[in-house]
Amino acid sequence: MAFGADESKLVSIFIQTLLYGAYTVIFALTVWILVWRRPAGQSINKLLLWTSIVMFVLATMHIGVNYARVFMAFITYRNAEGGPAAFFNILSNFTQVFGSAIYVTQTLVGDSVVLVRCYIVWGRRWYIVACPALLLLGSTASGIGILYSFAHIEDAEVFALQLEDWIVSFFSLTLSTNFICTALVAYRIWYVNRAVMNFTHHSWNPVMLLVIESGAIYSATLLSLLILYKTESWFQYVLLDAISPIVGLVFSMIIVRIGLGLMAPTGETRDSSSYNMHHLGPFIAAQRDGDNVATTGTQLSIPSETAGRQKDLITATVSNTSENSV
Repeated sequence: MAFGADESKLVSIFIQTLLYGAYTVIFALTVWILVWRRPAGQSINKLLLWTSIVMFVLATMHIGVNYARVFMAFITYRNAEGGPAAFFNILSNFTQVFGSAIYVTQTLVGDSVVLVRCYIVWGRRWYIVACPALLLLGSTASGIGILYSFAHIEDAEVFALQLEDWIVSFFSLTLSTNFICTALVAYRIWYVNRAVMNFTHHSWNPVMLLVIESGAIYSATLLSLLILYKTESWFQYVLLDAISPIVGLVFSMIIVRIGLGLMAPTGETRDSSSYNMHHLGPFIAAQRDGDNVATTGTQLSIPSETAGRQKDLITATVSNTSENSV
């Protein structure tokens, strides 16, 4: 039997509920780490905190709308012509447009945070993020195009030709944005790590791998979603609804895993009582100034000998500025 829209929605709401439950726990840990586990004397990172809250609120709204749509399809429209499956093809329905608007907004917020993190890590050099920024603008335009098309299209499947260009463009652009920014952040961490290793004998490579891992999870989900959509598989609804909590999970997991000491920059498993949020610094805010690796926040300063010149100061960050977590 073919996997139809109604079966797909039942599976998707089940998967989304499981992921949302996990996200709720991780969100609570994220807030605890950012508010109560920060280093003594350090103010609350409001950008990270409010971004986490906004993403959780959007994920909550999205799953709420999906539950409303499932109830409407299988209760209100169960005896209508075409049954529940036909309801999911009413793309101009308010719940469909509103749910899609939430999804587009959350995706753009997540991509913006990734972009800002990349911008900060690269010392606020605008030309580094110029290409991802243009891709983000393209994603915004595509998202608006999707919502406009949904609101004005007659009853049709989501695979309709008048929707395909907008939807494929949106998925492709956000995938490219995430991939490029993740690669740039990972490279920057590796670059800074080379200098700091000479003085501290600590490696940030595990942090770099964590960033790549988090970005890979989201990228793999987007790529699978794009493939399923192009093959006109209704299973794409499952991944589409799963992305909402996944965006928040990959954003929060870096903060949680490092903040709780589950991963140290050295790659060792650390006791959380002896490990705090200052280790978030290497991948959150680092900038290069001439021959110095400089960062913002609480600093660890190590003098370095340079022949014929005064001693340079190599500064490694221990700050927790902005994510955009992956």
